[in-house]
Amino acid sequence: MKGKLYVFVLLLTSHLSYGQDAYERYTNFFAVEVAPVVSSTGVGISPTFSVYRTGHKIDIGALVKVYDLWKEGPGIMGGYFGYKYYPNLRKNTFNLFFGYHATFSASNRGKLYPVIVVEPFDIKKYPDKGYLNEHMVGIGFDAQLGNNFYMFNDFSAGVLIKWYTYEGIETESEIRSTGMVRLGIGFNVGHKRAK
Repeated sequence: MKGKLYVFVLLLTSHLSYGQDAYERYTNFFAVEVAPVVSSTGVGISPTFSVYRTGHKIDIGALVKVYDLWKEGPGIMGGYFGYKYYPNLRKNTFNLFFGYHATFSASNRGKLYPVIVVEPFDIKKYPDKGYLNEHMVGIGFDAQLGNNFYMFNDFSAGVLIKWYTYEGIETESEIRSTGMVRLGIGFNVGHKRAK
């Protein structure tokens, strides 16, 4: 058993080293990523398209919720936007980054539950739509898994803005604290080498 473990570690180390030697010469690349996402609103999967250029990376994609904690609020489908800054320009096998993450989702499932009660007349109002917007900052790392594959993990915290619209002009909103953890894998579709 120990022999098999040594062989695995040896092969993995050589694979990471080979991939990093080639990867360091990329000045920019286009990649696709997929990551399970856990936040204060539930659990989901986020497929994204990523563009990297000299220390800056932008991610745009979808957020598909698998489990929703707020039954009256956010929808199943949503959008994701991320920005990452790499102080070391991704020159190492493990690279630290600072990031900003934003998610948005909308749904009409809020119609199931009354939100506003006009007490003198005991009137309950049902929302037309429910909206959820999260803005977070955090820190993370990515690791080179070869010439084209990499994995990433990030942790972030911030604010969550939730609001409802009604048939009239009225709206109701609230602000909460939130957090998010992502762990995913990416694949470089296209890249340009440094000259």
